[in-house]
This record gives sequence, C-alpha cells and structure tokens, in this order.
Amino acid sequence: MTGKSFPNICTIEDIKLHIQQTHRNPNIGATHQITLKDGPRAYHIATVFEILDPVEQRTHHYSLRVDKYSKKRDGWVEYPPHCVWIATEPEELPKLFRFLQTIVEGDAPEATGKYRIINEKRYQRFEEAVKVFEQADSSEKFRLMKALLQEIERTPYASSDLSAVLAESNGGLLQSISVSARMIKYRTSYNEFSSLVEHSCSDETMMQKILAANPWLFGSEYSELLDRRAWTRDNKLDFMLRRTIDDYLEIVEIKTPFSDPLMIYDKSHDSYHPSAKLSSVIGQVIRYIEEVERQRDHILAYDNFDTLKIRARIIIGRDGNPDQQRAFHNLNAHLHGVEVLTFDQLLRIGKRILSLFQTEMDAGDNSRLRNSIEEDAAL
Repeated sequence: MTGKSFPNICTIEDIKLHIQQTHRNPNIGATHQITLKDGPRAYHIATVFEILDPVEQRTHHYSLRVDKYSKKRDGWVEYPPHCVWIATEPEELPKLFRFLQTIVEGDAPEATGKYRIINEKRYQRFEEAVKVFEQADSSEKFRLMKALLQEIERTPYASSDLSAVLAESNGGLLQSISVSARMIKYRTSYNEFSSLVEHSCSDETMMQKILAANPWLFGSEYSELLDRRAWTRDNKLDFMLRRTIDDYLEIVEIKTPFSDPLMIYDKSHDSYHPSAKLSSVIGQVIRYIEEVERQRDHILAYDNFDTLKIRARIIIGRDGNPDQQRAFHNLNAHLHGVEVLTFDQLLRIGKRILSLFQTEMDAGDNSRLRNSIEEDAAL
C-alpha cells in the first residue's frame, strides 16, 4: 500500500514542506524536522510540531511524526503505513526521548521488568535526602514525613503506586497507619457533627446521614448498625442498633438539635413537663415499638432478627439550663423502654470515645480501635 506520489523534480525540502502542511492542527507553533535516513532510495523524515495552548499561546506539548518515502526514477512515493504519530499526551515525547537515550547510552538493564529512569543529579539528591532521614531522630522524622505527605498531595499520583509502596512496609507500620487514618476520620466526622449541632442544623436528613455513617458516636455498647426501615407501616423508622451486652435491638429516632427547651416549667404545679415537640416524638417511638412487637414472629422468620424487649432511643434538642437538665434526667428515669438523649449528650459520648481511643493509641494498645475499624468495614 502506497500513499501520495510526487514528481521527480521535487527535492527533500519539498517533501518536508508537504509533511508540515498535512498537519491540520490550528495551534501549531514552531516546526522542527530532520532527515534520519538520507537516501539514496529510502528517506526517513522526523518532524516535531510544537502544539500551543489555544488560550495562553504557550507551549502545551510536542508531537512527533516519522515518515518514510522512497525515491524512484519516476518520482517520490509516500508510505503511509510507516507514518507514526506520538501526539496524545504532553509527557509521551519526553518519555520516548529518555528511553531512547538510555538505550543508546547502554544504560538499560538486561533483566526484564518495570524500571524508572532518574536523572543522575536527582538521584544524588534523593540519596542525600535518604541519609538525612536515616540520621534524624523520631520527632524530626515525623516532621519530614509531614512535609513529604504535603508534597505528595500537591503532586498527581496513582493509587496503585501508593499501594505498592505501602505493600513493602511491615505489618506493624501498616496497622499503625490504618489506625491513625481511622482516628483522623473519626475526629473529622466528630468535628463536622459538632459544627452541625452548634449551628442548630434543621436538616433532619443530614443529621441522620452523619450518624448513620458514624454509629460509634452512639457509644461502645453497640455492636452493629441495622437498616430496617420497613418494619413499621409508614416506613419512617430511621435505623436500629444492636446492643453488645445483651444482643437486643434498639430503634433510633433522630431529630434535630433545635434550641427550644425540651422540658417546660409549670409554675402552677412547680414542676416540669415534656415540651410538645418532645411529647410528639415519644408518642411516635412508642407506636413504633408496638408495631415491631406485633410483627415479632414475621420479622424473626423473614429477617432473622428477634425484636423481643425492643427499646427505643431518641436523639433530639439541646441540654438546656441545669434545672431543665435535672428535669430531663428525671423524665428518663420514669420512661419505660424509651431513652431520650440530647445532641449535647451524644457529643459528650463521642468525645469520650475519641479520648479513650487516643489513650489506647498512646499506650500502644490499638485493639479497641482496630475492632472498630473491622466493624466499620463490615457495615
């Protein structure tokens, strides 16, 4: 298969000009050409096009084209199958250059495998950095690690490369990294939740989502988060928790951290009573409990969950003043099968768990947080 033909009177410069004119990209800057093979019959011409950024008009990348022509008595003949383009990504041509340079200079390894070509000066700097790291004390190494992580974040990298590096580390280090990463995630989630509470977030769905994603905020006495919204007629059940101690289930109803008092003072009787909002939610979860208890056999048969002695937990509102808190505590003491928690109480539970995890990490005992990580992975 041959391409376009040119009369015998054409020179090699005419052929080069033709090659330049075949490139239709409107963003071409400078063009560089060299004759790799100069006859007598076969001619190989390499052309490098500078491709400009259409907006900034600066060099974006270079594209390489290699053409083969044959010169016969009756003229020039183009061979399209021997035309090679490298023009898709900015880093392709530099990679090819370094590869060919390594081959020509005899520096390519004989064994097969994946290799990276590093400039000698860069390699020397790399060796110097390794020596500095080896000689640093523990605190200095962590400062260097922090700077290195910040630099990695600013540089594009593939997750597979990061995984390959971590795979070469020992199990203890990987476990420490995993535990530390989970602790950071817990703190971030806690701070996000705390901010929503402090700003009296009125989006009930948002509060449900963050608590569903972080069941550890409910306390260490719970072993499993269950999503069973279809156990009541209106399908509005938020979600359920399984208790670690007795394996019983608890319905969880999540409202919003509004600042209105949960307990209202009645001057005529010198006593406190639940607010209308709180009374409504208590009635709601009592109805949930009754419905789930009536369907116990059905749930046990189809979902394999025993709802015997099921309880409910309500998350609603804020603490209020000391008198309201005492009245709130007294209300909980007289409720049967239902416990009401404020969002402030939930924050204190989360803070206590974080403090406990941090103490265990500092002492080198990561078992509790490691178990939490495994439970999160199973959810």
